[in-house]
Amino acid sequence: MSNSEILKKAKELVELLEKQEKSGKVGLFELKPGDIFQTTGKRKYKVLEQYTEHTKIISLGFVKENVKFDDDTTDYSKSSLKKLCDTEILKDFEEEFGEENIETDISDLITVDGQKIGETECKVRPLTFDEARKYTELTPNDELDDCYWTCSAWSTEERGWRYALTVVSPSGDFNCNDCGSSCGVRPVCILKSNLFVSKVEG
Repeated sequence: MSNSEILKKAKELVELLEKQEKSGKVGLFELKPGDIFQTTGKRKYKVLEQYTEHTKIISLGFVKENVKFDDDTTDYSKSSLKKLCDTEILKDFEEEFGEENIETDISDLITVDGQKIGETECKVRPLTFDEARKYTELTPNDELDDCYWTCSAWSTEERGWRYALTVVSPSGDFNCNDCGSSCGVRPVCILKSNLFVSKVEG
């Protein structure tokens, strides 16, 4: 058998294996906002928005429960919650989606009353308040048993809200909570949309 014939057979085998691997799966880019999917079966996710080559998603349930935002800051970029998202939770997502498939995102940190206190650069994080408002029809999940954190402070110390963070209830309404309290973590991230996933029911 010549080298060209061997190469042709190898290519056919690779294509067959790829088809088998993708069998029963769909491209992430095919899903619509609100659709639910999974990859390994470990956890379900919901599509929030489709971009040209990327997809913004959120975990359907909590990745972590009873997590404190921080002891003494409402600045997400300095918080213990960010450290958790940048280490343990990111590692978990990288194992599920592949490190190369998770995009770095820069988000403004703006309080509920419109004060910009900075920005944060990360791959996995809670929703901002503005995102929680934007996707309010997609995020409710009555199966959750607690509120979950956003990245956004309620206001600032100068306005009398030194420790208050914005949280979202399972039904989707907004409240404020002390940064030292415990809430759920429901991360959002942006994936390359050429991944193949399994579309599932909620």
